[in-house]
Amino acid sequence: MNIAILAGGKGKRMNFIEKSMINLCGKKIIDRIYDRFKEFNIVVVCRDERQKSIFKMPSICDSLRNFGPLAGIHSALKYFKDYTAIIATDMPFVKKEVIVEIFNTALMKKADAVIPVWPDLKLEPLLAVYSPSLVDEIERSFLKNERKILNPVFRLERVFLYDVRCLKKFDKNLISFININTFEDLKRAEEICSSIDSGGE
Repeated sequence: MNIAILAGGKGKRMNFIEKSMINLCGKKIIDRIYDRFKEFNIVVVCRDERQKSIFKMPSICDSLRNFGPLAGIHSALKYFKDYTAIIATDMPFVKKEVIVEIFNTALMKKADAVIPVWPDLKLEPLLAVYSPSLVDEIERSFLKNERKILNPVFRLERVFLYDVRCLKKFDKNLISFININTFEDLKRAEEICSSIDSGGE
């Protein structure tokens, strides 16, 4: 299984903090994610060479500077040339079983993409699995300065939306989808982390 951790975000809502380097219960977020998936093929996708230099694990740079997560997904797919699970670096509680389930679903359905969806139809494109078939469509988006992830995705035919409620058998509280965009989010994450470390979830 191929895993790409997108670390490129600039943390604008958190005073431009390097979110992957945030310590959560004594461990950097990037290390939490990396250690959980290190048995697989894994790479960290960075916004530029300067950010890349801070990581000690395998890492690459966005294929196009300052284009956001779409460039990171493009780089990951070009790197692996195969199905790739994407995980945003600000999602510290992603469970291995959740990713394995989404990944296996993509393989089974020969999907162009498998993206978790909430009952209110909100999608989770940064905790999803994509096929290399997306590469050409992303490059079309580059040419049109089209930055929304879902624009090139939905130009493909075999896009499957995976109901997050069906993932509760792997992650009963769906903490895999918690991300850290604000200091308030960080406070909540620390509370969850402390609960996990003490035997809760």
